[in-house]
Amino acid sequence: MKKSIILCILLMFLANNVMAKDVEFKQDQLTDIANFITTQQLEVQQWQTTMKESISRKRSEQLVDDLEGHFNKLVTEDEKKLKYSFQDTRFSDQFNVLYNVIVPKQKQYEPEIVVVIKGSIWSQEIEEFYKNTVTTIENLYFSDSMKKFACLTTAGNDIISGDYFLSTLTEHFKVQQTKTQFDTVKKSTHKKIIYGYTPLWAHKISVNNFPMNLQVAVTDNGSDYPTYTIGTPILINEY
Repeated sequence: MKKSIILCILLMFLANNVMAKDVEFKQDQLTDIANFITTQQLEVQQWQTTMKESISRKRSEQLVDDLEGHFNKLVTEDEKKLKYSFQDTRFSDQFNVLYNVIVPKQKQYEPEIVVVIKGSIWSQEIEEFYKNTVTTIENLYFSDSMKKFACLTTAGNDIISGDYFLSTLTEHFKVQQTKTQFDTVKKSTHKKIIYGYTPLWAHKISVNNFPMNLQVAVTDNGSDYPTYTIGTPILINEY
């Protein structure tokens, strides 16, 4: 109950910021995937959206100063880069926002801002909060050159699983030009990875002249129902 009240207050705060800037929520692949999963009566186990963009060194300094004024700063360093990390601790463990400004030590390489928004449940309340958070962050920290990656993990159940789940997913998103890669490594938990292209989303990448913006990893989790990790345009995280 306490977490719900805090979430509602933060939702109102973010909504006011968005309305003040007159910004509309753009198409978002994560919400499309999450809504498909929930309509299939499947549980969202975890989800994540990653936004990243190359920036100038002057802009990286401005962002570090700005973020430091709102959040605690953690600096890590290795031989190649400095990484400034900031976590928004106002949110519950069901909704996390992490900001990273990565500055290469070699001057010929551009710095990068990376913002990760992730959670472990999905609901109508979380969706509205997510939309307002994404819109605010995009407006404050990114330009049209931003690249966005999304992924969501679910598992089959008695109602929908296996080939039926994959065919339903393919039909719903009008997936074209699918390719399947089977994992032949012994003792690997990954059964197969499916690549495809949906015209419903504007963003895509090209692999060997093959357009792609949807990737599904099917994983054996030791139960009767496999785990499905759906990513767009590609999966950039471990699954």
